[in-house]
Amino acid sequence: MAKQERILTSPDGTRLWAESNGNASKPAIVFVHGLSCTALGWDRQFADTALQREFHLVRYEMRGHGRSGKPLTEDGYESRKIADDFRTVCEAFGVVKPFLCGWSLGGTVVVDVVTAFGVDYLSGIIYVGGSILAIHYHPPCRHPVMTELFPVITSLTSDDLSDGGERFVDSCVATPLTFEEKLLFMGGFLMQPRAARYWSLKRKQDHTVWEREARPLPVLVVQGTEDLHCLYDTMISIARRVYDDVEVKMLPGIGHSPHFESPEETNRTIEGWLKKVVS
Repeated sequence: MAKQERILTSPDGTRLWAESNGNASKPAIVFVHGLSCTALGWDRQFADTALQREFHLVRYEMRGHGRSGKPLTEDGYESRKIADDFRTVCEAFGVVKPFLCGWSLGGTVVVDVVTAFGVDYLSGIIYVGGSILAIHYHPPCRHPVMTELFPVITSLTSDDLSDGGERFVDSCVATPLTFEEKLLFMGGFLMQPRAARYWSLKRKQDHTVWEREARPLPVLVVQGTEDLHCLYDTMISIARRVYDDVEVKMLPGIGHSPHFESPEETNRTIEGWLKKVVS
């Protein structure tokens, strides 16, 4: 199947950039990127021939990010609108009961989808790189390094935004990025309005329906041991409290971005787990 890149419109009129690749007759994975990043972060999954052959790969850029629309007010980031974005992407590519693969902030979309459409809308969840399980659980799972950066990167008035952005990007990986790679990450950060970043993290989200009903969903956690954004032991313990079936793959020496830092191991882990779950 050839790549399909599309500009979609969510029910509230917000523009959504989305793309598909792989085998549309196979189980679908919808990849959701992290805060102040773009779908380019999933390039090393979309280029993987085994994943292309065995799965229908879909990615999009969340509202407030990249090539998608960027509301500047709180009501633009309501939970139902986040869920509607996800459904709009699924419907555009004929996806039914996908696996949601969320990196960092992308993990919170699970809560919005389950709350809006029910647990049966998804087949399972892959949390990659210190995923935020719910907005409610971000503070107790936040690493001290991220806690220090948090006021700068979410400020609506800070004059230190470029420095904060660079520190934020540097903290996403264990091994320093090349200059070209850093510019790729920095581009996603700096093209995002401050208000979009603020409301992406500060939005209201009811976690109670998800926490009550998501238990049957199978879950894979792919986690680096050197993650500077997430206290992953706390995150994993919460995941095991919410879900019945949680498999964890720890990657020694890897930071907050396993899919970027160690794509081969991450991809094979995802492939193996999905084949086991759908068999």
